[in-house]
Amino acid sequence: MSVYTKPPTQTVEELARITYGGLLFQVACTAAVLWDHVSTLDLEVELIWKKKWSLAQGLYFINRYVGDLMFIYATALMLWIPNEPFKLLYAVSYSLSLGQSSPSHFLDFARCISFGKVQTWLSILSLGAMQGIMVHRIVSMYQQKRAILAVLLAAFLLELVAAIVIGVYSTRENGIPLFYDTVDGTLRTCIPSIPPWFWGLWMLLMVFDFLIFVLAIWEGLQFRKESQARLRSRQMNEIMVGTRYKERSLLRILLRDSIIFPFIGLLMCISNALAWHVLPLGVLQYTMNISAAGYPILGCRLILNLRESYYRPFADELRHETQSDPDATPPDLELHTPQDDEVYEMPEVTMYEAKRT
Repeated sequence: MSVYTKPPTQTVEELARITYGGLLFQVACTAAVLWDHVSTLDLEVELIWKKKWSLAQGLYFINRYVGDLMFIYATALMLWIPNEPFKLLYAVSYSLSLGQSSPSHFLDFARCISFGKVQTWLSILSLGAMQGIMVHRIVSMYQQKRAILAVLLAAFLLELVAAIVIGVYSTRENGIPLFYDTVDGTLRTCIPSIPPWFWGLWMLLMVFDFLIFVLAIWEGLQFRKESQARLRSRQMNEIMVGTRYKERSLLRILLRDSIIFPFIGLLMCISNALAWHVLPLGVLQYTMNISAAGYPILGCRLILNLRESYYRPFADELRHETQSDPDATPPDLELHTPQDDEVYEMPEVTMYEAKRT
């Protein structure tokens, strides 16, 4: 019979080292986010900047550039500030704990305070844009059905309001700046003060992502059944003769972004919840950084990958591929030249217009 023993209390220096390890991982995530942006910049210029304005493009810009700003800001604040300001941060933190304050040091201390506040609001903004893109895609799969649009909009707005409320109350807690001269060298960091009920945000995200995932799976299964019936018809068989996609093409579409991306989002929420309640201390900062990096990468990749099929009904994607040249590169893998603009031209359909139709 095992007896539960309370884990040993961490010293301030141990907490600082754990936080500093998370900071280094955040730098790696910053590199990943920026590299993803640079590697897709040519597609962004061709498929986003050169197209007519739409809601999807607005969500793309928010998702991509707010995500970049969030990581650049954190890296600049924690790594590029000279040591002297951090010594002042530590001094004013100690004086505030004694009920004292120094106006000359307040600006430096405010940097640590702003670290948590800015990161919280930028992450909420990036997350909202990414989930808005997901809502667009699911509504597209269901051919702009009003019931699906109403359910997803209600769930999205409810989650967004809850995230804002949680963000307001959580940012009232200030981070603790620390500066140590150790045997291994200088250790400086800003320990965030996260309220114990902050995990509620991950529960809301998990419910929303699960709803998106279930709707994507359901529509995929329904479409698969209908497609199998059509494949038995003589006309469809004639269309499919000689192609090298057939069932593989259908499965590739069903398992592509519309299902895989929401599933990845669901896994990120589950990992954050486990890190909060089950996994060892310090794991949460790694899972949260992965989630924060995943928002701009997944959301922007979804739009870039779907391109002209983004606003089309889900069934049109198979029809577009099965009627193409058997030896041609699949549409979502080839790069078109500017003269192929008619292929990429997206109809001006917004979520508001879809709701009215």
